[in-house]
Amino acid sequence: MDAVLAIAITLPVTELHAPEPTDGDLAAAYLKLAPEYAAYALSVILIGLYWASSHLTGKLLQKTDHGYNLLSIGFLAAVSITPFPARPLIEHLGGDAESKTAVLAYLGVAAAPATWWFVRWVYATARGLPDPRLTDAYLRRITLKFAVTAGAYWAAFVLAFWNWRAGLIVAGIVTLSYIVPPAKPSYKPGQDPENG
Repeated sequence: MDAVLAIAITLPVTELHAPEPTDGDLAAAYLKLAPEYAAYALSVILIGLYWASSHLTGKLLQKTDHGYNLLSIGFLAAVSITPFPARPLIEHLGGDAESKTAVLAYLGVAAAPATWWFVRWVYATARGLPDPRLTDAYLRRITLKFAVTAGAYWAAFVLAFWNWRAGLIVAGIVTLSYIVPPAKPSYKPGQDPENG
């Protein structure tokens, strides 16, 4: 999964262009390219946070199976396309006739990997793939977090039909909440990995 996420986070770089000597004033040329750089930054944040979260869930699973791996393909496909609507979103943040459409496209695409992530986690817990030493309460907390994340993205999408700015703010809060370090795994008494 690391390799695909690394490619997904790197591909938006190909959309970045340095100013040309014929563009005249360098500062003005960079300012003109600001939407490209902002779209890249937005993509790096979203994909990067999924990459960081994948390291946590990787440590929580004792094993995977074929079904989990197939669901991972869906997640990777969904997260890989997230840079696509980022540039139109940035270009229409000013509040023009296309702002609502740009936000709806971005939020719909952003909600897809969160949904795949949640479905994949539910599948994993139903199949007994997490480390059996983890407490049930911890697994429930993680499941709830992923469910709330997916639900909040879709709620932001629906809210954007009414008020695109509010929808975007909700999605931004949800995304940035993943900057906070996750709760440490909680193990059953006497089964902490440090104890053997």
